[in-house]
Amino acid sequence: MQQHHLAPTALESIAMTALAEYNLPGPLHVAPIRVLNNSVHEVIAGDGSRHALRLHRPGARRSDHTLAELTFLADVHARLAAERVTVPTPVPATDGRLLVSLTLPQEANGDGPVEVHCDLLTWVNGKVRRPGGGLGTRGVYQLGRALAHLHRVAENYTPPAGFVLPTWDAAAMFTAESSPYNSGPIGEFLSGEDLALFESVAEQTAAILDELGRGSESFGLIHNDFILGNCHPVRRRPHSWDIGVLDFDDCGWGHYLYDLAPVMGNLSDYAHFEDLKHAFLTGYRIVRPLSANLETHLPVLMAARHASQCLWAAGLARRPGTQELDTTSHIAYRMDEVRRCLALGRR
Repeated sequence: MQQHHLAPTALESIAMTALAEYNLPGPLHVAPIRVLNNSVHEVIAGDGSRHALRLHRPGARRSDHTLAELTFLADVHARLAAERVTVPTPVPATDGRLLVSLTLPQEANGDGPVEVHCDLLTWVNGKVRRPGGGLGTRGVYQLGRALAHLHRVAENYTPPAGFVLPTWDAAAMFTAESSPYNSGPIGEFLSGEDLALFESVAEQTAAILDELGRGSESFGLIHNDFILGNCHPVRRRPHSWDIGVLDFDDCGWGHYLYDLAPVMGNLSDYAHFEDLKHAFLTGYRIVRPLSANLETHLPVLMAARHASQCLWAAGLARRPGTQELDTTSHIAYRMDEVRRCLALGRR
């Protein structure tokens, strides 16, 4: 897949061109938030409403995957809001499109005409909190409850015709040929013991996912990046939190149990992990059943999450114009985390 470089000045121009497709009252205040998988801008309209504008980097993600993500969010946000879980809601363009396509001329990108996809989302309030920084067991309990509500909604969701998302099976997580990250050969970044460990985790993960099967109770539409950084706890009432969940860029078909792995990896960084884990799983089970014997798979799946992010980092390295990431150091960190998570299963 061809990769394209878009300079910061070009991104600013694209943002303003994209916003002209929406019926937002002016004046508009637009500020960049991050440039990584895509370019995200905060937009404050003249009436004070806040939005997030995403400019999807050409070659980074298929447009039909993004459209399916937006369709899902549009279809389920009201059901989740009723359970005190807020997700970003796509704002249609003036012609009703959820995903806007812009064709940039050669002078805008320096590499010939290129198509850029854009979308506008409602803003999710709140801020990231972490254990020791405002997130205790009550908040972690609510995170578990929120993820279970996402899974419950997914279980009951009937996709419309033409709905296409990636399938996050072991092949997608661990092989360059099937990875949605367009990573290229992971052997360019891993060798020796690390490569052998990566392949061992891939085999163990494939065995677990095969055991789980693809029945509706085990397999469905997952967030696939449910981490503390994508959750915004908002205290709305005494002793309770509402939860905002954002960044559905990697959503797809997968195993619900695997969807617990990213946040479990986050929580395992803290000394009172067992208390946090208990709170999270209790909150999850208030909404949706989770067999106790499945917990034994979590250390391997947590390791699988870190290993799969090696492919994400490798794919990012192939896309010029993203925020700088020290790919070698990042992959070394991920493999250290793989070892740490596997060790949790041997305790």
